[in-house]
This record gives sequence, structure tokens and C-alpha cells, in this order.
Amino acid sequence: MLRRLALFLVCLTLAAQDRIVRVNLDYRAPGNGPAPNFSPYGTQVPLTDVAPDTPLPEGASRPAKTGTLQVGPNQNSWITILVTADRAHPLDLCRLYLDPSRPAVTATPSQNEKTKAWWSSFNRVQFDVRYGATVEPYMVNFWSVREGDATPNMIRYSVASWRGGAVKVGDVKALVAVMDSNNDAIFNASDRWSALSSAEPDAARRVLTSVEARPTSRLMFLPNPDGKELVLEFRGLSPDGRELTFAVVDRPVTKSQDRAPDDTLAAERARPRTTQPFPWIDHDLPRALAQAKESGRNVLIDFWTSWCGPCHSLDEWIWSDAEVASALHSGYVGLKLDGDLEKDLVTRYHVEGYPTLIVLDPSGKELRRFGYASSKEMVGHLK
Repeated sequence: MLRRLALFLVCLTLAAQDRIVRVNLDYRAPGNGPAPNFSPYGTQVPLTDVAPDTPLPEGASRPAKTGTLQVGPNQNSWITILVTADRAHPLDLCRLYLDPSRPAVTATPSQNEKTKAWWSSFNRVQFDVRYGATVEPYMVNFWSVREGDATPNMIRYSVASWRGGAVKVGDVKALVAVMDSNNDAIFNASDRWSALSSAEPDAARRVLTSVEARPTSRLMFLPNPDGKELVLEFRGLSPDGRELTFAVVDRPVTKSQDRAPDDTLAAERARPRTTQPFPWIDHDLPRALAQAKESGRNVLIDFWTSWCGPCHSLDEWIWSDAEVASALHSGYVGLKLDGDLEKDLVTRYHVEGYPTLIVLDPSGKELRRFGYASSKEMVGHLK
């Protein structure tokens, strides 16, 4: 008991030594200066048809649909939106209304050359979010996608704004940024933060990059004139994003040590590259199965998309690995299927994310499936 009490008192003493710093954060949005080079996955807003007898704003035409943006701390801050077509675009949701008193935000639908889907994009749409007695601006990008002739029953959005500020920590002036990670306009420990000395090269841009931003569970680091880095630990955020609190703590770690595990490709760079690239068949399942039957090998399907980062890492680092390529050559016929184009096969094989790798026997029977893997793990999957 005495030992536990002594340990508790030591912890209290160490905590008391932590220097608490509060940073005032302001609303920031894309303009003439730097902006974040990443954003969260789009949040889906289900849409329902507006009643036939409901009058529409001038310039709007049916189909007209409505939905709710669930942003802010409670239902009092949620926003009802209206999305409609117009006479020039009778199938596309190309007019967006966030408030009856505001003019429509309009989009000109454009067709994706690859998928042939029609996209209506509404960029940099700013609106106010209520936090109790206070109100803060918030900016998002909306988009609606039509495939075929059916008007979409959904619109998506992703945050475009962020919170930023500057503070002195000892003798170091730091830039601090907070990025909403799930498009809910509630700032808390589920979001991402970054801190960088303003004296560092290109600090105003770099503090907004995915290279610097981390979950709030991660530490931040500032150079100190004495040569030892200042270690910053996240402590809290006000829901409206106006204030961030962190502590300067004593931790036996440097930024380079803390960030080293984030480089997931470090081990791959050290491995030998193949001199005989593995050939892939594109978008032809019957051909792949025919080759598999003729050779007695299995088929490895790589479901990928152009917007999938890990898919590109597979191509650059995993399939080019000498040991992986050797395993592929000895036992597989490779088939690449773009998930944005092969909708029927995505449904047939119940693909829910990318990359999805599926092994078929020569008859087409599924043997196993897995996702992204390191070269070492991939060799195990393939053997």
C-alpha cells in the first residue's frame, strides 16, 4: 500500500511539472495561402424526395431532394439542405440550398472520362455552426454523383476549413493547426493536430500537411535553443475549435524516433527488386481463368482503384519485390480489376474496400482473400 501511495505521489509531482499551454485558434479556409493537403473521407447525407406540392426556389426544378447535415454539438446545430435539378440538367442535382434566404450554390455537371459517371461539385461552401450561445463558420466541399439515368439519393461532403493559431512556448514561436477528422464540426480528441516552429522552412505550409499532422494521441516536437527538443502532449480542445490545450512534458524521445515507425515502407526499400516483373492481365476474367486451367496455376485478382493509396504502394513496392515476384511467377496468373469500372465483379465478389486480393482456383472457386500486406506477409499469403 505504501509503495502504491509513493508511486501515486511521484506521478502527481511529475504531472505538476508539466507546463500547460493554451492556444487561441481561429477559423481558417482556403484562399491565397496554404491549405491542408488532405481531407477526411466524404460523409454521406441521405436524400429523400421533396413533397410534390412543395414550392421550389426560382430556377430550381424537380427532382428535388432534401437531407440533413448532422454537424455541431446537437440537433440545434444541424442544417437542412435542399438539392435540386434545373432545366438545363434535368437528371442532376446541380443546385444546392443551405438556407431559404441564401442564393443557390450551383454546379455544372461534368462526366468522368473513365467511369462515365456525372459529377456535380459544390466547392468551398461556407455556413455557420451553432455551439450553444456562440457561432463559428465552417466550410465544406459537396459532391453528387449520378451513374446512369437515376438521380442520386445521396450527396457527400468533406471539410475544407481548419483551425489555426500561433503561440510562444518558452523562446520558440510555434504554429498550431487542428483539422476536423470526420466532418462533424465538433473539435475533440478524435481530430488531428500539428505544431511546428515558425522558424522552420516553409512552416506555414508544412504545418497543414499529412506529413506533420497526427492524431491527438501523438506527440508534437519543437526545437529548443538548448538543443533538446520540446515535447508537446495534447490535453484538450474546445468543441467549437477556439482553444487547444497542450502540455510541455518530459519524455525521453525525439521527433525522429517518434516518427520512424510511421514510415511503413522503410523495410520495403531495403529489399531486393525483381528483374522479371510479373505480368498482369487487365479486365479479362475469362482469359485469366483460361490461362490458369492451361497452366495449372491459381488466379490472383487485384481489385484496385486509381484513388487508393495502398493500391499504388502494392504496385511500386510489393509486386516489384524479388521474393514476391518469384512466388507470383511460380504459382499464379495475375488479374487486375479496376473497382470503378468493374461494378458487376465488385458486387459478385463482395468487394468492400481496396485493395482486395482474391485467390481463385482454375475453376473459379474462391480459395482465400486478403488486403494490403507487406512483402514478407505477402509471401506468406502466396505460399
